[in-house]
Amino acid sequence: MTATAVTALLLLLAVFNLALFPSLISLLRRGGFTQLIREEGPDSHKTKAGTPTSGGFMLVFDVLVACLAYVGGTSGHRLSRIDTAVLLFVAVNLLSGFLDDWLKERKHRNDGLLGYQKILIQTFAAALFFIVGGTELRGSVSVGTTVLLSGWWFFAIAMVYAVGMVNAFNLTDGLDGLLASTSLPVFVVATVEGVLHPSGLAGLLPAAAAAFDIAFLWFNGPRASVFMGDTGSLALGSVFVAWAFASGQELASLLVGGLFLVEALSVMIQVGVYRLSGRRRRVFLMAPIHHHFEKLGWAEDKIVARFFVVSVLFVLAGVLIMTTWR
Repeated sequence: MTATAVTALLLLLAVFNLALFPSLISLLRRGGFTQLIREEGPDSHKTKAGTPTSGGFMLVFDVLVACLAYVGGTSGHRLSRIDTAVLLFVAVNLLSGFLDDWLKERKHRNDGLLGYQKILIQTFAAALFFIVGGTELRGSVSVGTTVLLSGWWFFAIAMVYAVGMVNAFNLTDGLDGLLASTSLPVFVVATVEGVLHPSGLAGLLPAAAAAFDIAFLWFNGPRASVFMGDTGSLALGSVFVAWAFASGQELASLLVGGLFLVEALSVMIQVGVYRLSGRRRRVFLMAPIHHHFEKLGWAEDKIVARFFVVSVLFVLAGVLIMTTWR
């Protein structure tokens, strides 16, 4: 699709999302999809209890419209194997996120799927992505003519990365507007990359994700009228991962999505040190790291603004890699 067509799609989706979100919020509230707050979380979060969640369900509409635009924009061309793989990957993660949100509502507790169940589903989604994508995925990581990773090692590490990055997006969704604002520059750059160097449906879905972020920030800025829930965070993470592998920008994605990796690493470090020290020591006051700054007394909107700046810096570094090593 042309740059004009992709820009028009992004604009139209953002406008439609802005118009549809009030109805979705009302529907979620009536259905009982409201936020439950962890007891061990910051005290300031307790006022957020009862806020409608699963707002990420709007991404179902965005992804479907993007698919229709993609098929129509390629003169009715059928979806390729990699396109199908991308759709399955995003759909499984989105639906598993919605299932998690639904179970939380049914149990009236802030835990839906168990941790190992989430990992199994996400691993299944990643395996499906690489199996269905098959030979249409590059299957290696290179810098110029130097192959850094290929064969079974590539797929083993790629599986870990796919599951890890999807979870990293999920972990970042902890403050009003945090995930939407920090992922917006990520998806804008991925959209531009998809226009300059087409990578099928995976290169167009970031435009749908960016449109969702723009509209969602209208309703999720402090104080939030709706949360995206695991439905949205897992779907956004899967869109990013699909783009990274379909476009061959695996290395650059480490920097483009660098802020999300920092969030995930903060949890891994916290848990590792806590267990190795016999549950006596912690590195952060609370993990993920955005909660550490909350505990230090930073205002929520200040954390979101500063994390947005950090995300932009990571994205610019990623762009530098993309333009240098392509």
